[in-house]
Amino acid sequence: MRLSALAVVVAVVVGACGSAADVPVPGAAPTSTIGDTGSDRAVFVEVRTTDDSDAPATSPGRVELGDPTPSTISPTADTVASVSTVVSEIVEAGSDAVIDALPTTIPVVAPVPVVPVVSGWPAFDQHLMTILDDGSSAVSATVLRNGEVVHEVAIGERTSAGDPVEIGDRYRIASISKLITSITVLQLVEAGAIGIDDVVGPRLAALVGVTSPSAGVESITVRHLLTHRSGIAQYENLMFRRQVESCAEAGATGLSRGLERAPGTTYRYSNLNFCLLGLLIEDVTGDDYEAVVDRELLDPLGIDGMRLASTFDVGDGDVEHDSDDGRNYMEVLDAAGSWIASPTDIARITDSLDLTTPGWKPLGPAAHAEMMTITVDPPVPPEPVTDPGTTTTTTIVPPPPTRGYGMGLMIFGSGSFGHTGTLESTSAMTVRQPDGLTWAITVSGDFPGSGRNLAPIVAEAFRYAGDV
Repeated sequence: MRLSALAVVVAVVVGACGSAADVPVPGAAPTSTIGDTGSDRAVFVEVRTTDDSDAPATSPGRVELGDPTPSTISPTADTVASVSTVVSEIVEAGSDAVIDALPTTIPVVAPVPVVPVVSGWPAFDQHLMTILDDGSSAVSATVLRNGEVVHEVAIGERTSAGDPVEIGDRYRIASISKLITSITVLQLVEAGAIGIDDVVGPRLAALVGVTSPSAGVESITVRHLLTHRSGIAQYENLMFRRQVESCAEAGATGLSRGLERAPGTTYRYSNLNFCLLGLLIEDVTGDDYEAVVDRELLDPLGIDGMRLASTFDVGDGDVEHDSDDGRNYMEVLDAAGSWIASPTDIARITDSLDLTTPGWKPLGPAAHAEMMTITVDPPVPPEPVTDPGTTTTTTIVPPPPTRGYGMGLMIFGSGSFGHTGTLESTSAMTVRQPDGLTWAITVSGDFPGSGRNLAPIVAEAFRYAGDV
């Protein structure tokens, strides 16, 4: 018992000595550690890494990862002294009886077996394996630098039958679908097919068969839908508990039951806003929503294979996500959350919004600026401030926010944007970081339970990877 407690102290000290600096990822806080998972099971991993010259790195393609092979080294005097100091400090601080019984010096009488230090992309991948250790069945991730893929990894099983997940396999991406729908709408705005401030409430009501829409629907604009300020309620049960069979049916309910607030006022995230935008795209173009997205966004980016999927639709190259019997939320969400894609697809779409990288960009400067602008609640009149000793009154206007929601896009801070996605057995996130890296990660399984919870996991993976 005492020896194992001491081993924990040694592991913590040695691990801390090799830590790299934190990577600025939104919401990230280094909290977890990497190391031996204690599991004897084989995990299917496929890795593809490119160095700065874009030449393929040596890779085994598909490997089975078990416990790392131990090597044998002798601790240095400095290491022993550091561990001794930490133990002494714990004893002085007054820990429990086990820690109190530890010696304050550690004699080295023989070489000590240790797990080899892992760094770079292997360390990044190994940390993502903790997602599987916590119960999920598959995780894939892609990292881009300057618009080019520098690393791709796929870990785990694609299906309940045990088929291994591969790079390029498609996952549910949930609300990251809103980013795709928003870009497509703004492309139509740029083309003059519709105006960003055009009133579309009555048009949408007619599309879904509502002859007497609720008060306020006559004021809903394209901008209101894109920024979640239409006044439409969330309707979570409507979207996820099989109360309706389609997006159009859900839209009919939302436009006839009464708005929660006046359009254009306060923010209220609602999947119905983007479900309705998908219907609007079809009405404006006279074409199928998915076909318009393919033609205007995915084809120019060279993305092939992304598609809308139904709740129990798992084809070749699709990752299986557990769903309760009788659910139909993918059919109802449609443009708000029904796309399936690989993390490389998502990362490329996110990168297309980064004007500092090369390649085709879907939006011109004006539409891009609209998408990136955080819409705020109607301002409270700023309080006038009287300067001491004078009769001069100064009105102080608060600075614009740096974090919030743009148009189908989450703004995480200066130079950082993306979106999260969460559904049953699904977590996903894509981020353009302030340092210029763009990444996307997709998970099948119940851990970590929410797309936003992936941010600290990825931040920690970068921290262990160091300079990659």
